[in-house]
Amino acid sequence: MDHQTWREWLDLDVDGALGDEERRRLAGHLAGCTECAAERRRLEALAARLAAGRIALRPDFKASVMAALPPARWEARSRRAWRLPAVLLAGLALGAALLAGAAAADPAPLAGPLSALSALGEVFAAAIAAGTGMASASWRGIGSAVGEWLAASRLHQGAALLLLVSLNLLAVRLIRRRRRPAAVPADRRAS
Repeated sequence: MDHQTWREWLDLDVDGALGDEERRRLAGHLAGCTECAAERRRLEALAARLAAGRIALRPDFKASVMAALPPARWEARSRRAWRLPAVLLAGLALGAALLAGAAAADPAPLAGPLSALSALGEVFAAAIAAGTGMASASWRGIGSAVGEWLAASRLHQGAALLLLVSLNLLAVRLIRRRRRPAAVPADRRAS
């Protein structure tokens, strides 16, 4: 073997990671090679210095560092501040559930006071179909599928409308939250 491999084995031996067979072969090499024997002594001296300079950490070190950090903005919010995002998220989940359920069932046509809502859904479906018709050629197939899906049932249209409104409300809420200045902690106001 070349001396580069022996030196790698020396590093592994000083770290205690060399196997028994390799350690025996290394000892045989060190008996006849003064250069590698000197390298081993240097590595052992370095390992001893590193061990002597090791600083022991207190058991509570991590907890004290974490306690010294200021809380994140989302951690400082009250439960009341999370109500609207939670409601919006629930609305999105409901819309997704309606979309999934509507895909599996074809309900009977709506009647009575829901006819106006049904007409609004048809307008929404027509707007989506018209908008997807203007999309690039790669999106035409998807637009056609969405248009067919929306045209299949009024429940599909209502679920898509609910999903769109929920996403818009969530976006508005997030934009408003982002524009508000962060509250300055009381200990920083004094300085």
